[in-house]
Amino acid sequence: MEYALKGCLRKNLHAISQLDWRDKLNLLQCIASDLQIIHSQDLIHRDLHSGNILLNSLKSAYIADLGLSITANIASKSNSDGIYGILPYIAPEVLNKHPYTKESDIYSFGIIMWEILYGRPVPFDPNTEFQFQFQLQVCNGLRPQIYENTAICFAELMKKCWSMDPKKRPTAKEIYETFAEWQNNETILLELFESDKKLQNIKNKDAQINIESNYRSRFISFNNSCYALLDNLFL
Repeated sequence: MEYALKGCLRKNLHAISQLDWRDKLNLLQCIASDLQIIHSQDLIHRDLHSGNILLNSLKSAYIADLGLSITANIASKSNSDGIYGILPYIAPEVLNKHPYTKESDIYSFGIIMWEILYGRPVPFDPNTEFQFQFQLQVCNGLRPQIYENTAICFAELMKKCWSMDPKKRPTAKEIYETFAEWQNNETILLELFESDKKLQNIKNKDAQINIESNYRSRFISFNNSCYALLDNLFL
């Protein structure tokens, strides 16, 4: 049995953002490795976010809360009146009533990469009146802001994970192998280190943000009249 001595990733984002890049890459490899194992068993997590990633230390993590996980085969045949999760982590195709896939988990992983990089939860307004507008924007290409001076290699990998076309997203195995390559590439490590120094003001902004109520998984109902608008975006 594993014990989360440090709690969840979300509550430790600011501290993690200050780590050396080799340590951050090790943490990201832990998460990617767990996701690779889940996917290798033909399972889909379906609720991957930084609150469901638990830390043994700031450098070591594992994916938890597999209660919503189902096989890819069952997911492809499922038909639901809604989805369960936290909006910023949900892939655009899922918001448009398409089944969850392994690629949907990869989208969520890309959001977690953003949080580890900048040291805070992805921005999100939980007010119900703005939720459908947010969903429309995501389905129309809205993604978290990538700030100036972000290392190009990291930014490009995040954007691949967020691709509108699920088939263009990397697999968990490919992500893990990318991080392993970066660990041994002094040029990449220097790029990440130099970028970090320029991003300190971004990392320190809103470091103490209140996150308890805004980032809990909830059931999001599909409203037929509203989701007809989303359907048009994917025609």
